[in-house]
Amino acid sequence: MNIKYFRWIKIIIIVFVLSSCATAPQKIFHPQALPKHQKWVMVDNIPVVYTEQGDGDAVLILAAYPLGVEAWGELAGFLSKSFRVIVAEPPYLSEPDAFGEDKSSEHLLLVYRSFVRKLDLKEVHVVGAGEGGGLAVAFGHHFPEHIKTAISINGFEGLTWSAKTKEMLDDIYSSEQEKITNLLAAGSLRYKQDSAFRDRITGTLELLPDKEKVKALQNRKADLIQDINSLYIPAMIEYIDFPILMIRSDHDAILPENYAEYAHNRIRGVKYQSLQNSGHFAFLDKPQETAEIIRAFIQK
Repeated sequence: MNIKYFRWIKIIIIVFVLSSCATAPQKIFHPQALPKHQKWVMVDNIPVVYTEQGDGDAVLILAAYPLGVEAWGELAGFLSKSFRVIVAEPPYLSEPDAFGEDKSSEHLLLVYRSFVRKLDLKEVHVVGAGEGGGLAVAFGHHFPEHIKTAISINGFEGLTWSAKTKEMLDDIYSSEQEKITNLLAAGSLRYKQDSAFRDRITGTLELLPDKEKVKALQNRKADLIQDINSLYIPAMIEYIDFPILMIRSDHDAILPENYAEYAHNRIRGVKYQSLQNSGHFAFLDKPQETAEIIRAFIQK
């Protein structure tokens, strides 16, 4: 073979490599950009961002969009005086391509189970608010070998589909600053009343300027709507037999009381606790009181 032939082969290879790089999906997750106190671990080829503090029984908090791990800082700090507190973010926020097209609750729970095993946790107390509250209950149902208790703060356990549900999810799963701030104003008395707190919590929002992250968020909303339509969480309620604490706020404007009635009446052994002067995001409004309720429930 002559030199000219080899030169053409070399050119073809270079063009192929460059075109492959141009079309390959760009990774969005940059662990070096995380604050020092935030950690991450690769689970099933998916990066999961989390924080961890304290010692003792493991308490896993499932953060839900639009409030990431930082928004749970106060509650986690109070709980960490008695427990090892781990706050995990939904993995599709870190790397939407790695999480794939399936953003269903079932897939999300499978990743959280792998996360628990990756951290070598045997049994956990699982906590969540809103969507995360429903997932906390569902985690215990699917993985009884890993559950100690589930704590749901104004959760979606008994949610049924309606026009009001769609309107609520449209606001929750928006990537627009205005809609998210309106959601927080409706869901938190403290956010509405305290300007210093409002400024601080705004910095913890998971805003999504990247188009791939926005797409992942919309896929999650579509899959969650499908889950709600199929009664994914309510259908399992009668088969739950582990301890559950349901915290309900007296000023929850996002998830009215009737949404919780189905779960309240049918989960065996459920403890039902009311929290005064707090909105949907009770862990923001009353972090110390919420922590005390959770601590008393777990230790009992």
